Amino acid sequence: MIGTVSRAAEVLKAADNIIILTHRRPDGDTAGSAGALCLALRKLGKKAFVASNSEITRRYASLIVPYAPYDGFEPDFVVSVDCADRGMIPAEMAQYAQHVDLVIDHHRSNEGFGTDNLVMGHRAACAEIICAVIEEMGISLDSSIAEGIYVGASTDTGCFKFSNTTSNTHLVAAKCLDAGVDGGEINRALFETKSRARYEIEGMLFSGMRFYHDGKIAIALITREAKQKTGADWDDLDAIAGIPRQIEGVEVGLTLTELDNGDTKVSVRTTKEVDASAICTQVGGGGHIRAAGATLHCGSEEAIRRMLEVTERVYAGETA
Repeated sequence: MIGTVSRAAEVLKAADNIIILTHRRPDGDTAGSAGALCLALRKLGKKAFVASNSEITRRYASLIVPYAPYDGFEPDFVVSVDCADRGMIPAEMAQYAQHVDLVIDHHRSNEGFGTDNLVMGHRAACAEIICAVIEEMGISLDSSIAEGIYVGASTDTGCFKFSNTTSNTHLVAAKCLDAGVDGGEINRALFETKSRARYEIEGMLFSGMRFYHDGKIAIALITREAKQKTGADWDDLDAIAGIPRQIEGVEVGLTLTELDNGDTKVSVRTTKEVDASAICTQVGGGGHIRAAGATLHCGSEEAIRRMLEVTERVYAGETA
């Protein structure tokens, strides 16, 4: 662990005119953490905002869009949440990213790029850390703050079923439920409801799945053509990276997505036999032991070749 909850709470209570940064292609954890922290700081009378993120999808927009800064706002204090490194901060936030006063994160690979850093790699979600910081500041959870925390905790644990889920995750979720969050409705909306585009692209993904290493490695590719044909956007692709790992016998699931600029986004999900972060760090990415990612500056077929080479090497090392 880098830093302490008490130190993070101390510097936040002393700050004002605060801007909160989320990462590229924001998920439920970064959006929920940012929104919850912003609301908590406002309860202390702080002027706090969440920096506008043009990549936010409709699924998570309500968690941060209402807290966008007004034109001309000049922050005195910058916080990043759920950002493993400075490179995860969107280019549109570059004016803030060069000097981050406080980093709050749960990625083990985060070496601390802020003036103060609170990195707790043993927590399943950044939202768990945000909950602790909010409580340390003496702020009680209300239903609005708790909603962001619950979304963050539930999405980063796959509705509390991934192996990263701990007793603390459940304790944080219980606090959110006690604060008035409708967990059943959130779970239904996030984990049971799918758009037609999502169903169609899942069908393409399954039909084109490639298997290697005696079926222990599965690779799925989402092409630009598939996205165009189905009309799928990033909201439709949320959490799709977990599908290859669901197949019996698969221990490493790699999902590659062709980006409009020619790059290829890679998401890696593993079982307990293999370290996903060890795979992604070899291609300039990072993340968690069971879930990690990277962006390769090449086409999808070259990306598949490189990822398979790295994965088989790491796999051999893990199982030797």
